[in-house]
Formats: sequence, structure tokens, C-alpha cells
Amino acid sequence: MDQLTKDAEALLDGLKPRSPSAAPGQNLLPPQTRFDVQGESLSTPAWRAGEGAPTLFVHGWDDTHRIWRRFAMDFIQNGRPALLMDLPAHGASSAKTCTWQLAGQSVLDLCTDQQPIDAIITHSFGSLAAADAISNGAQTDYLVMIAPPIEHWSDRQRRKGVPDEVIARAAELLAERQGEDLTTPDLTALLADFKGRILLIGSHSDESCPAPQIEALGASLENAETLIVDGLSHRDLALDPAILSQITAFLGY
Repeated sequence: MDQLTKDAEALLDGLKPRSPSAAPGQNLLPPQTRFDVQGESLSTPAWRAGEGAPTLFVHGWDDTHRIWRRFAMDFIQNGRPALLMDLPAHGASSAKTCTWQLAGQSVLDLCTDQQPIDAIITHSFGSLAAADAISNGAQTDYLVMIAPPIEHWSDRQRRKGVPDEVIARAAELLAERQGEDLTTPDLTALLADFKGRILLIGSHSDESCPAPQIEALGASLENAETLIVDGLSHRDLALDPAILSQITAFLGY
């Protein structure tokens, strides 16, 4: 194997999710709330609490449903039904790989099984999954995307200092093996026909998902509001009580 291919393999290895296990005892909700939705191509582990149309919480890359411990528990404690999931190859999922397309199918399968869905709240990579699910028919009145990734994968790698030839070789290898590409989907296009309300949330302190890109996305969507804050890191945006208050106000709670 030549050095270029070795470097490309190392880059692709970094794309594999390494989320912690969501084994019994590590789940956010009790065991009796767990169920699995079997789709055409994969099975999605999910947890539900409360009656009525729920809010679906979708975690990001290298995470599990447990990131929503503050947000989801606040919903539940205030009598608002909550629906949580682990994306493919994350947490309790038995899948071996995850792409934004597979993740989108997982979200769509769950929404179809558990409809109606009142709202979908996402973090990071989960935003791509939810937008893809919505573009393929998932129904909800509200979509909240926290730190949605907008920058193209290749541009993000260049910003990290990865040489162009390594990026190109990695894309070739993935296409050869799985018939997939590394293109980040166009969120504006995916959400073009969405009739519900959208709230986009970002932080000037989040280098992973830069605030100006989130502001540009908001400007491209007629039904979107944008909230940009200071001082919160990428992951802390999904844990902060002030952000939670902004979301509940947006949802009319």
C-alpha cells in the first residue's frame, strides 16, 4: 500500500463513529421505555416517555441519546412527551456503519412508526439526518437544529490541514467500497418544501459549525429563525439551560 493510500485510510478511519455504548444501565430512560423500529434496511433503537405527539431528539456524531439528559428530562418532567433514538452504528444500534443517508432513513423510519411528531430537535450531524428524513416525507410542525454542519466535508478537512490529494484519495476509496460519497448535503435544498417553523442555533465559539454559515442558512429559508450565542462550545449547545429556555419559548411551551 502506497503512502497516499495509507494516509487516506487513516482519514477514513476517523469517519467511523466511536460513540459510547448505550447498554442497560447507561440509557437515559428506563428499560421498559425501549423499543426497536424495523425499517427496510436497518433497525432503530428508540425510547419513548409520555402520551401524545412527542418531540423527537436526534443526537450528533459520536454521541448517543444520552446527550439529551437535560433537555429531554425537562420535557418529561413538565409533561411533554419525548422520543429519543440512537442513530445507526451509535449507542445501542446494531448497525456497523453510518452515513447521513442511513441516518436520515433511520429518522424517517422512526417518524413514520411514531407519527404524529410535534417537533424534532437535533444536534450537529443529527441535523443532516432530520433534514433528509423531512425531504423524504417525515412530518413535523417544528424543527430545531443546534449547530447544524453546513461546511463540505472536504473543506473541513482542508481547514484542518489535510492535503487535497489525501482528501481526493479517501473519497475514491469510499466510493469504490460502499458506493457512497462524502458530500455534505445541501440543507437549503432538503428543507425547501418544509412548511413548518425552523429554529437554527449556533455559537461564535463553535469552530466545528461556524456561526456565519448557520446565519447564511437561516437567511436562505423563509420559515427559519436564527439564534447565535457566545461562549458555548459545539457540544455544550445541546446541554445549556439557557438554550433549552430559548427552544421551549420557540415551541410555545
